[in-house]
Amino acid sequence: MNLFSVFDPTSYFNISLNWVIILLMFIMFPMKYYLLRSGVQNNILNFSFQVNKMFNEVAGSSKLALVFVCVVTFMYLIISNLLGLFPFIFTSTAHPMITMGVGLVFWMTFFLMGWVKNFKISAAHLVPEGSPIYLSPLMVVIESISHLMRPFTLSIRLAANMMAGHLIISLLSSISLMSFLGFSCSIILQSLLLILEFGVSVIQGFVFSILMLLYALEYY
Repeated sequence: MNLFSVFDPTSYFNISLNWVIILLMFIMFPMKYYLLRSGVQNNILNFSFQVNKMFNEVAGSSKLALVFVCVVTFMYLIISNLLGLFPFIFTSTAHPMITMGVGLVFWMTFFLMGWVKNFKISAAHLVPEGSPIYLSPLMVVIESISHLMRPFTLSIRLAANMMAGHLIISLLSSISLMSFLGFSCSIILQSLLLILEFGVSVIQGFVFSILMLLYALEYY
């Protein structure tokens, strides 16, 4: 033993844990100094930035929480929709149970938030501006039914559009069993339809998210 022995590496279970400090130093460094993003990650980040910017223009700079929820929902939906275009992968957004679950949860959250936080403003939406006073009771009933139907129309639209494309593709695949001409036509038509379904997957995710944002802004 000597005065400098305290600086010797100490081993536990035959492992020199003192040397871990060399790696722990990287935790204090920002990741951009030693971790570079790939081209795919850069494209995803740029796409997310553009989507976030677009939603911010609709909602305004003061509704960042709502924008974040809608952007995350949009990214989740388009990824789920696009994965369903690959063979042997179940398209969850084509099932009404999934879309109804998402739509009802978000709509009920925004609905309760609006009526609890801004009761007068939410109640005023039941009578459109400029409606005759004697038609107000009827307008309240009509607007109430319209508001209650929103989660169903929001969810069924997404499920129906995703289901319709996959059904048409499956029907076209049956033509390939008839003849060589049918096989060639089936391949061409299915390829064109897959390109169309790619656009539908993105558009339907955007429609679902932007309508959800507009409903939230109305109740907010």
